[in-house]
Amino acid sequence: MPESEDSLTFENRKAWRLEHDQLRVTVLEGGGHIAEIVLKGDIGESLNPLWIPTWPSIEPAAFDAEKHAGVYGTDSEAQLLSAIMGHNLCFDFWGAPSETEFAAGLAYHGETNVLAAEKLSQDVTSLVHRFDLPQSQTAITRTMRLVEGQPVLYVEETAENKLSLDRPFGWVQHVTFGPPFVDPEVTFFDASATKGDEGPDKPGSLADWPVGPASEPAMDYRRFAPEPPSHKMAYFLMDPERELEYIAAVNTEHDLLIAYLFHREDYPWMMVWEENRELQVPPWNGKEMTRGMEFGNTRIPGTAKEYFAHPELYGTRTFGWFDGKEQITARYLAFMANVPEGFTGVKDIAIEGKEIVVHGVGIDTPLRVPFTPDLF
Repeated sequence: MPESEDSLTFENRKAWRLEHDQLRVTVLEGGGHIAEIVLKGDIGESLNPLWIPTWPSIEPAAFDAEKHAGVYGTDSEAQLLSAIMGHNLCFDFWGAPSETEFAAGLAYHGETNVLAAEKLSQDVTSLVHRFDLPQSQTAITRTMRLVEGQPVLYVEETAENKLSLDRPFGWVQHVTFGPPFVDPEVTFFDASATKGDEGPDKPGSLADWPVGPASEPAMDYRRFAPEPPSHKMAYFLMDPERELEYIAAVNTEHDLLIAYLFHREDYPWMMVWEENRELQVPPWNGKEMTRGMEFGNTRIPGTAKEYFAHPELYGTRTFGWFDGKEQITARYLAFMANVPEGFTGVKDIAIEGKEIVVHGVGIDTPLRVPFTPDLF
């Protein structure tokens, strides 16, 4: 018999699941991480393209700084790393807290990553859960939906400022892919990105996405670095001429595509992060292969001090802004598809009526995925 909603576990973690004829989506209670998105079909289930770390995963509430220092490290990332998996929500900031914030109890990428989400409702194809964040005095409620016959996960998030004060904030979808989907030989990454750089003090230090030609893989952000040890980190402006933005990844050995669509007014920035068995400190220990394609409302990894040091780049504000007692809603979706032989990437993704249309590299006829406009 299948596990009940209250007894489901995934990688030894408490979890919730959405499932229908097209997709299986598993969400962790601790941190609310989307741990897997799996395409189902006539030939069986596909790979989970999302990152599952090689180290043991624990509930974030079980993390003990003294007990677990040797496993997960001692800095502000340690508690996050003890529980991270797949696609994690970074709110109400993204990146490292300041030294004083860390001393006061804030963790890397914000409180959402280290708290248990409160489930508000669930059925087979939908889930609503919420985080109330006591340190930042904010809250965020996330609604996830599947629609029969569509390989699409619809996500709506409503963020709330509980304070009367106007204030800056960060809100980032930290999408991270991992093996076996990530393979330097057969995996291609694409995005509707433009200007790039290697840090806020190096504006314009990279060319427009994807930065370099395929003949120079170290400079080509479409590809994963072929040889370890290596590490990439770069920041990109999403195309200001578009309203609909995308990130995408395809594995040509398994003919499998995953893509996210989002509105530029919600998420105008993307950060690419790649770890190829370079970090030797716990819990990395020189073993991880990961590729992050993180889209969000902020360009700055950090909190308010960092925001105000670099308030704008390329004519775009580098952080979000909450008015007092304001609520803000953003939507995005993720979808998967099997792709034909010869498909080696994404040239563009558009919406036409009730279809998502994928224009691929290496094919003449676009892919068409059924879609419900009212949910996006």
